Amino acid sequence: MRAILLCAGFATRLRPLTDDQPKPLLPVRGRPLLDDLVDQLVATGRVDHLVVVTNGRFAGHFEAWCDARARSSPESRIDLVNDGALGNESRLGAVGDLALALETFPASGPTLVAAGDNLFRFDLPAFLGDCAQRPRNLILSYREPDLARLRRSGVAVLGPGRRVERFVEKPADPPADCACPPLYCFEPSALALVPEFLGSEPAADPPGGFLAWLVAREPVFAHEMRGSRFDVGTVEAYRAAEAWLDARDADS
Repeated sequence: MRAILLCAGFATRLRPLTDDQPKPLLPVRGRPLLDDLVDQLVATGRVDHLVVVTNGRFAGHFEAWCDARARSSPESRIDLVNDGALGNESRLGAVGDLALALETFPASGPTLVAAGDNLFRFDLPAFLGDCAQRPRNLILSYREPDLARLRRSGVAVLGPGRRVERFVEKPADPPADCACPPLYCFEPSALALVPEFLGSEPAADPPGGFLAWLVAREPVFAHEMRGSRFDVGTVEAYRAAEAWLDARDADS
C-alpha cells in the first residue's frame, strides 16, 4: 500500500515555532513529529511506499529529513513532491496537494491519505488490515463527547453497516458525535474523482472537503478507532504533545 502524507501547510497558528521549520518536523521527544506516524506505518508491514508532499519554502528541510530516514530505515521508500508554494497565500491546499501527488504517482491500488501533523495511538494494523481484507473507501471514527473538539474535527453521520451518510468538516453545529481524524484509505476509483472535485471546488483546502463531496458519489465506510489521537494545532498543544505521548505509551 502507498501512503500520501500531506505536509505542505505553513501552520500559521504555531508561529513563531513554524517561521523557520515545518510543523511535521518540529521535534517531539527529540525526533520529528512526522517520524512517529511514519514509524507506525512502516511497522505494520503493509505500507511499502510513502509520498510526502511539501512546499517550496520547506523542501530543503524535508530533503534532509528523507536523507536521515534513508540512513536509519533504508527499507522504507520515501519520495518527495514539492508543490512550489513559498507562502500561505500561494498554497495549493490539501486537496490540491493530493492531486499533485496523484499526478506524480498515479494510484493503482488502495492509498492511505493522512495529514502529517497528528499523533496517533490506536490499532493501526487493524485499520490497514480491514482495508486489505475488504477493499473499500474507509475512514476512522471514534465517539467524541466534547463539543469543542467536535467543532475542530471532521464529523460523520453513520448509517447501516457503518456507511458514511454525511460528512462535515469542522461544523459549528455537529450533526453527530462521531469524530474522524485525517487518516483515510481511498480506492483508486475515488481518487480518480479528485480532479472533478477540484473543478467544482477550486478553493477547497482540507482533505475532509473532498470526503464530504465523495460520500454522495461513492460508498465510504467508517472503521471504529480503538485508541486516541492528538491534534498538534496550536503552540499550547505542541507543548503538551510530549506529555500526551508519554502518558499513552505508559498505559500500553
